[in-house]
Amino acid sequence: MSNAQDESPVDAPLSIKTFITQVARIEHIGHPFTRVTFQAGDLVHFRPIGPDQFLYLLLPPAGRNTLTIDATFEWSQYQTMPESERPIGAYYTVRHHRPDLAEIDIDIVQHGHEGQVGTWLKQASPGDPVALRGPRMAFDPPLETKRLLLIGDETALPAIGAILETRSTAERVDVIIELDRATVLALPHFERLRIRRLDRATEGRSKLPAAVRAHLTDRDTYAWGAGESELMQELRRYLRTCIGMPANQVSMVGYWRREAG
Repeated sequence: MSNAQDESPVDAPLSIKTFITQVARIEHIGHPFTRVTFQAGDLVHFRPIGPDQFLYLLLPPAGRNTLTIDATFEWSQYQTMPESERPIGAYYTVRHHRPDLAEIDIDIVQHGHEGQVGTWLKQASPGDPVALRGPRMAFDPPLETKRLLLIGDETALPAIGAILETRSTAERVDVIIELDRATVLALPHFERLRIRRLDRATEGRSKLPAAVRAHLTDRDTYAWGAGESELMQELRRYLRTCIGMPANQVSMVGYWRREAG
């Protein structure tokens, strides 16, 4: 996951915690992703909650190399902190969790959506301190779900990969994904999985709305999507209003916002 809808989100579930940890490894895994592995520290206490679980990556303020928060950090403290002391960061999906090693991987998109995290990443190295706050999740299909529709762009790929790895191969899953032509698409495959890849136009409107409208979607489908915030809102309105899907069968998440102008 990349930049979230809210730069300073408000906590909801009491289970949300702040984990102090550090960078273990940094690896380029194929355009446009860089995988950052965090290890040890408070991650020995991390408990997963779902396949698309996401954490807020909290970094030292710009120009600093030490954290200004600790494991007691709550978002209610953010506004009262001096601006120079406020951590920077964004939401990201947990791509892999290895509890035996107290390790978590996140995959960061590096071509326009990463913001302040991208600046940090260019200089990051093993041993750098970070905090991870969460987890939260948005993928929550009803138990009787027999068909999935997964929608998104590059920022959604880590979550889509994690979701596919947890689903039954007997389930029908359709993926509609809009990507830069150079993006490496590496997703699990099984017999009832259908992937439609849309090459992003260099200019103009996203192709996702038209592709979703052309897709045969019924009220028994569970639809999950992630990507640009306004686009996800548009897709949610279409699925809820035009298709008539119930609220508990639609989850469209704004991972990042397009800059005005």
